[in-house]
Amino acid sequence: MCRLHPTTISPPTLFHFELQLLNMVQLPEDEDSPQVNSTMEKQTLIKRASIALGAIVAIFLLFNWRPIWFLLAPTSDNVCPLYETLVPASFFEDNSTVLAILNDAQFRVSSARKLSNAVKVDTQIGDNQPGVDEAPEMWTQFKKFHKYLNTTFATVMNTAKVSYVNTYGVVIHWEGSDKSLKPVLLTAHQDTVPIQSDTLDKWTHPPLSGHYDGEYVWGRGASDCKNVLVAILESMEILIGRGFEPRRSVVVALGFDEEASGTHGAAHIGPYLEKEFGYDGFHVLIDEGPGLTKDIISGQMVAIAGTGEKGYMDVSIELTTPGGHSSVPPDHTSIGILSEVAFELEKHPYSPLLTSQNPMMGYLQCVARHGDLPRLKKKAMLRAGFDKYANKKVVQSMVKNPMSRYLIQTSQALDVIVGGEKANALPEHAKLVVNHRVSVETSLDTIMDNIESQVAKIAEKFNLGLTVQGESILPATEKGLFQVGYQSPPTKTAPVSPSNDTVWSEIAGVTRHVFEQLVYPNLTHPLVLVPGMMPANTDTRHYWNLTKNIYRYTPYYSENLVKDNRIHSVDERMSIDNHLQLTAFFYEYIQAVN
Repeated sequence: MCRLHPTTISPPTLFHFELQLLNMVQLPEDEDSPQVNSTMEKQTLIKRASIALGAIVAIFLLFNWRPIWFLLAPTSDNVCPLYETLVPASFFEDNSTVLAILNDAQFRVSSARKLSNAVKVDTQIGDNQPGVDEAPEMWTQFKKFHKYLNTTFATVMNTAKVSYVNTYGVVIHWEGSDKSLKPVLLTAHQDTVPIQSDTLDKWTHPPLSGHYDGEYVWGRGASDCKNVLVAILESMEILIGRGFEPRRSVVVALGFDEEASGTHGAAHIGPYLEKEFGYDGFHVLIDEGPGLTKDIISGQMVAIAGTGEKGYMDVSIELTTPGGHSSVPPDHTSIGILSEVAFELEKHPYSPLLTSQNPMMGYLQCVARHGDLPRLKKKAMLRAGFDKYANKKVVQSMVKNPMSRYLIQTSQALDVIVGGEKANALPEHAKLVVNHRVSVETSLDTIMDNIESQVAKIAEKFNLGLTVQGESILPATEKGLFQVGYQSPPTKTAPVSPSNDTVWSEIAGVTRHVFEQLVYPNLTHPLVLVPGMMPANTDTRHYWNLTKNIYRYTPYYSENLVKDNRIHSVDERMSIDNHLQLTAFFYEYIQAVN
């Protein structure tokens, strides 16, 4: 990512320009004139040569040697400041507890057991489950999980006010003494993605065993995200046990269908919290997200907090055509025509775009400011926000890697295509579903307009009708009709949270304290908190009204979160070292913001 290669000009090329310059300014001799070595003529020649040389060099640098401009142009030292380490006062009085969280063998086993027991409770959910009231039997597994919560974290559940929203959503309110301080909101979800039955024999340990081998807890939900839930509640359990009394309230919200868009969980919890605490009633919201990792540009450790989240949009494209016997087919069936639509869509992907609206701009600038990078690359990344040439070079580098490409580009994936019932019957109906993860700069209307234009071309080609979102664009014909609409309610791109205010500095400061001072004391560079973009969606989509400071952040170190933890996959697992780092962070953070 961001491998920028400056254009270089060899000495012969420069010499060639000098020769051209001399030929340009050479004056012909006039046999009838006096000698050309007079003082006046020398001055004229020098003046003309200087002007010509200056013009050529200026034009050359402007249009052909832009990297030189990067090296000469200034950049601001105010970009991505390094925030001071934030240490809670209690640490200086007695730091034994946080050190025990990170290093004590007995605590390690105890914490692993808590996570293991959480994994053992089956909380799988599928897509499009009916509501709790419509099909209560489909949600009863969460009763068992609530029993686990009440047993494992009895101190928290008995000390704080516990409310249940839409039966299985859990809100825990640990009330602070100072009502003028906005509460902290920490969130996680109780549910997990399903375990595919045909993969059971591929798991190293049974997916609901919660097996602990001394290094990892194995099983579905171990890293997405029962680890976060356990770390939050365990840190609170320890604080209450030590007699800590918060000035600032701490609220914990636990959804129960995040993996199915939060329709029954967070979608109900959000309005409940807004009613209880008011619009913009929270100091901060921290939910699951990225954390500490090795930046692939600089090779240095960075801490990434998701300050933004891509939008989500599934579009269905349905085509209805006359049926009949396959022995006398038309030139193109509904499946063939719909395939042409699919081809056109993939032929016209969305363009990558890196602007100051995108958290990735802040990420790149932070890495450039604090990373050990070649000077030219550093300049390009720092100037990408206002220099078109620099921006172009950075974008060209980012699109080479799919992981970075889709942080600055709306993705479209043709995920479902169905049609036809029988081999000898013409398909009367075919359907294509296209998934989009929407970039900050792209609106939902832009995507729908693009799909409409691509489908309209095919509809006109085959003399078919077209409706989009119920509106007639082309009248239906005897040959058939396209119908385009949302497969499910879309989600707009999330508002981007600040990465330069007090709330951000608190997270950055505690991160530096825990990881620079306690976890990695031999780290050779400051640990910088950088903004990032979440390509996937979380329960935070239902919490936008609660605070402008929403951060998707799970602070522990992993070089490859998906590969290391195998999220949503066979052999999902959680490193207990990492789990303890997360617990230590919440333990110190809750105290620091008080």
